[in-house]
Amino acid sequence: MGIAGLARRLEPYGARYAPKDLDGYYAIVDGPSLAYHAHQLALAAVARQSRLPSYADINTEAIRWLKALEDINIKVSAILFDGALPETKRDERVRRLERNNRQIRELRILYPTQGCPIPARLGSVSYSFLAPALREALNDSGYASVTSIVPGEADDWCTPYANDSPRSIVFSDDTDLLLFDYPAESLVVFFRNVELWPEPKFKGYSPAKIRQSLRLASLVPLAYSIVQEPSHTFMALLQEAQSIDTESEHYLDFSRRYSGQSIAPAYSSKNSELRTMLQHLDVRISEFAHQALDVTLAPTIYLPLLVEDANQASAWNIGQDIRLLAYSLLALDRVMVQEYKRKAQATTVQDLKPLSPKDAHAAAAVLQQNVETWLQWMDGRQVPQEFIWPLVATNLVLVDLQRPPRIPLLMRVLEGDFDNTWDFVHLTARIQAALYSLRFLKQCIAVWTATRRTSSKPLEEALRKLQQDLASMPTIAELFIVPGQEKKSHNKHELLREVLQEIYASLNIEIPAEQISNRKLKKQKREAERKDK
Repeated sequence: MGIAGLARRLEPYGARYAPKDLDGYYAIVDGPSLAYHAHQLALAAVARQSRLPSYADINTEAIRWLKALEDINIKVSAILFDGALPETKRDERVRRLERNNRQIRELRILYPTQGCPIPARLGSVSYSFLAPALREALNDSGYASVTSIVPGEADDWCTPYANDSPRSIVFSDDTDLLLFDYPAESLVVFFRNVELWPEPKFKGYSPAKIRQSLRLASLVPLAYSIVQEPSHTFMALLQEAQSIDTESEHYLDFSRRYSGQSIAPAYSSKNSELRTMLQHLDVRISEFAHQALDVTLAPTIYLPLLVEDANQASAWNIGQDIRLLAYSLLALDRVMVQEYKRKAQATTVQDLKPLSPKDAHAAAAVLQQNVETWLQWMDGRQVPQEFIWPLVATNLVLVDLQRPPRIPLLMRVLEGDFDNTWDFVHLTARIQAALYSLRFLKQCIAVWTATRRTSSKPLEEALRKLQQDLASMPTIAELFIVPGQEKKSHNKHELLREVLQEIYASLNIEIPAEQISNRKLKKQKREAERKDK
């Protein structure tokens, strides 16, 4: 992340620090960067087990990393997460979605038949909800009081927090953070330059000392020169930085981000209940909420990229009616909401017309009745807690499919028992789309309640009941599996099979015949012959 070539050119100006040098400092942590770093730590931790880490594994590594900082008296004072997407970053978001989508397509091309390996080559792309999962875990930890969602990108808000604590270290992987102005003692440390085990070691950068060494009042002109002339030598870039017209329109556009002035939107400062709700949203939902609450912006949602079979229809086709209800709650007065997701081989945008209050009430009432019925039925069947909401999602998926999956495949998906097939991967993505659509609605209802977007009493009552039902949804780490992670351990295998058979029957879906391999057929024949003797 950051300006290409900046970190390389400033590498000689970094300094080594021992724990005693940083004793008493305060850590300002870029939350999304921590999530990606924890993913790398978790990968290393399970490397010998031929599996991928789960969301829970990654969250554990992140909290372990934070505790290791505090063990050497670096106090974690703020962990910041993205909450809104600047308009200037929208094109970049679409490019990133398309780049990640291309990786998934390439994996499918490499494995064109039914077989699919553990998708280790996708790296963090396999984790569609990495940062929200960590934020959720931190909110249930001893770091809840220092964890915040900011109304912008986390890295842009690190500087104001650092300025409030002069002896601060900003931990991030965004090299652009070197360009902001900090107090003289402040440091910027990249996660890749930190070793906490077995002996803590740090390499950090003092923006103030770098400016002094280069005889520059600001590092922004240097960064601007690098962008303009990336092939020039460092000495040539320094000379150009000293002669830049800092009043030119082009330079001012470039430098605006690095002013360090981040302001919270007016609509949140006037409503304490809304401020509280905004601190409990996933990043994509928070981005949408901020756009919907700001009347000057066209609400746009960039759905997280799911790891799926690129040869099949987008898994996000599942749950769109639920998401439309969620969008409508916060965008009742808008003409259109835009939703970005994969279609065929590309990332495309679809215009969705928000529901009227009357139609929103009808949709909410039907969904609430269905969810309540499913929850009550599963409670009566004593379904284990870990399977309740995945089975709710299964109901939603089955209704939308023309060809229902075989029950053994569905059981493997629910148990996280990866069978190295694309069918497993795509069915997992569909169930995750249903689950996340419900989660999206749950969080939008909370924002709607805080803002009272309409005075419709019937809608309010339906949403109140739906909110009560959705309140029992577990965390991302508990709900969402990654193909290739450790299998769930439970002893209710036969109960799960029976429940699935009953779900198929209740939906009037014929249970597909199980495919039996030749080896299994021969084994069954031998066993039958043995019994006949």
